Amino acid sequence: MSLRSSVVLNRLLAKVRVRHLQALVRLSELGNVNRAAQAMGMTQPAVTLLLADLERLIEAPLFVRHARGVTPTPLARELLPLVRQMLGRLEEGAELVASRLDHSQGTVRVATTAAGANGLLSQVLPGFMVAHPQVQVLVTEVDILAVSASIDTGSADLVFCRQPVVVPQGWRFEPCRADRFVIACGLQHPLARRKRLALTDLEHATWLPNAMGSAARDRFEQLLQQQGWAPRTCQIVTRISALSWTLLDTQPLLALVPYSVVRPWVERGQLKVLAVPLDMPFSPLGLLRPIDGLGPAGERLVDHVLKASRPG
Repeated sequence: MSLRSSVVLNRLLAKVRVRHLQALVRLSELGNVNRAAQAMGMTQPAVTLLLADLERLIEAPLFVRHARGVTPTPLARELLPLVRQMLGRLEEGAELVASRLDHSQGTVRVATTAAGANGLLSQVLPGFMVAHPQVQVLVTEVDILAVSASIDTGSADLVFCRQPVVVPQGWRFEPCRADRFVIACGLQHPLARRKRLALTDLEHATWLPNAMGSAARDRFEQLLQQQGWAPRTCQIVTRISALSWTLLDTQPLLALVPYSVVRPWVERGQLKVLAVPLDMPFSPLGLLRPIDGLGPAGERLVDHVLKASRPG
């Protein structure tokens, strides 16, 4: 007879400790009981016992033992994202408790896309930190596709991003900063030294391609079609901002990107926006906030962001 989910749940609630969850994660990451024990500050027999307890509770193996160590079973691999999420929420809870005991004015959990971090938060958080030193801000970067998940799971009080196609029920989007597409490159690129450029000057350039499915990729393909170009592209495609900017900084490449994404590097003089006649506005950056129920710390952050984003 198959094991009912209610039975498994009752067993886990009664018997599982945080150490069991940590052991599952560490064993999966390190693939060796001894190394996992060292990472957890425990003995090898103690970690072995934790694993045996967990497997006994769910009546299924979580690891395959072999001469080199252990390998997670398909069940363990499916459980890992959930277990990591639970441990992450415990860490957030610890941060919250610590901030309360430290007489802070509260904690606000922020999820942000790369554009939200680079184009908005990086501009306003330094001032907020000075104005409200006792408010703790926990910031996590998420992909635009994970915005709804951050809201659905209750892991974010605020989300900094562009307006999603569907705003989650009970939330509203407040635009804060206009955006546009620009063409960026490193300071050593031959075109970076020119004060004025025509689009035709870019025809024979080599480009850093945008990830498939991104708005920047769509706009780039529109530009190619409009200009009739067949451009050269490098063979590295990534959504990791820091890697993209490193490639632009060290290689003779161009990239069509939202200005918000490269703004911090441009303002620090590490990248250059080419002076080309490019009219490609993009949807503004802003914040998603719950219509009701935002705590005092969150309200302070929202108020600061909106004031800092006003023209003039």
